[in-house]
Amino acid sequence: MKNLICQIFLTCLGAGMLYPQTEQVVIPGDLKQQTVITEPVTLRKGYLRAGIEGAFIIVDKVFDEDGNRSYVLGTNAWGKFSGFQFALQYGITDRLEIGCKVPYVSQNYYVSTVITNVLDRSDTLISFRSSGRGLGDIEAGIKFQLVRETERLPSITLGTVVAMPTGRKNPKNIINDLQYDYPTGGGNFEWETFAIIRKIFYPFSSTTRIHYEHYFPGRKIFQPGEPEIRFEKGDMFNIASDIGIQLNDWISLTNEIGFLTFGGNTYYYDPEETSPSTWTVDYVPSLFFQVRRFRFVQGIFVPLFGKYNSADPTYIFGLSYIF
Repeated sequence: MKNLICQIFLTCLGAGMLYPQTEQVVIPGDLKQQTVITEPVTLRKGYLRAGIEGAFIIVDKVFDEDGNRSYVLGTNAWGKFSGFQFALQYGITDRLEIGCKVPYVSQNYYVSTVITNVLDRSDTLISFRSSGRGLGDIEAGIKFQLVRETERLPSITLGTVVAMPTGRKNPKNIINDLQYDYPTGGGNFEWETFAIIRKIFYPFSSTTRIHYEHYFPGRKIFQPGEPEIRFEKGDMFNIASDIGIQLNDWISLTNEIGFLTFGGNTYYYDPEETSPSTWTVDYVPSLFFQVRRFRFVQGIFVPLFGKYNSADPTYIFGLSYIF
């Protein structure tokens, strides 16, 4: 509801107080230098954007069943996760775009906890580190600008993405039940559909994104020493709205509020096991630097509220260039 209110407010503000953006005659080189605020949702015909995107998070707190922030497992445990992906986008036409992402995953986990012997009251410190690095699951997608933006109406873009299980799905180099190389892939196919609604009131813009992702069943080893089992992850739904502003020719800001939820997972052991659904409300401020055809973005993904999900911020960044 808050996202909708923000969208309506900005639309009314732009219609009543601001001059809507109009098309201007510019040379092709200038079109490739448009910012995140002024560029269309899909790349123009023949344009190619190449870049690298990354994220970094240190996890030691989660939202528990009551929505409170608590330490992972109630112990001195933390995990460090970073991921990088190479992204390509190409404009087939001014309204049709294809793209792919090839990720590289790096994750490290550390756990330290004290176990008390109830018989002699002695304490034993147990600690271990584990990691996992390698190719993740490759994504390929397409999006089409169904409705072009006009002075009064927003643009509407639809798209779909398929993720293929190219990353390693099972643990390897197993030392014991706690120390081994973690998988870098999910072990199953994923199918995502999305819609983007966008309106420009220069120097402002407003964007609403709606995503739904379905996870197909797969098979993998979840713990060392166990056989591969069939599993099925719960579907994902995400809705987010942002308001952006272009401060000058090379700096832009966006502020986004979003809701993200995952359904419960099912693990086909004997007997069958399930995990609860999760959700978070997130705030994502981002800063964009545009230097000719280069664009650099950095932002922070901040969980505000939630249940059964990470409560730590994620740092995001990206660098791209349009050919």
